[in-house]
Amino acid sequence: MSSSGRTWTVDGIAHALPHSELRATFLREIGFTDVRELPGLLDRWVRFIESFEADRERVEQLRTTLSGAGNLPATYRAGLLDVTTEELRSAAGDKDSRGRGAA
Repeated sequence: MSSSGRTWTVDGIAHALPHSELRATFLREIGFTDVRELPGLLDRWVRFIESFEADRERVEQLRTTLSGAGNLPATYRAGLLDVTTEELRSAAGDKDSRGRGAA
């Protein structure tokens, strides 16, 4: 079920998801999916987590660049995780002129 060799459980998948909204979606899908379709559904979520974790370093580097330079590098190309400038600013804690997050 995993290309990384890691053993996955439903609980392990839920805890590996980076946001509470994703966890809720995952658990809702598990609860309402026909048991014959569960292996495919679980595989899809495991692939998502593995892709997210594999790309985490790139996203963190983009976040750091955005915090320091105020914009994404000219060489930036959207990939697996299509993160907008506004999302990176918000995640970096940048505020607009009114003191609100720049989302």
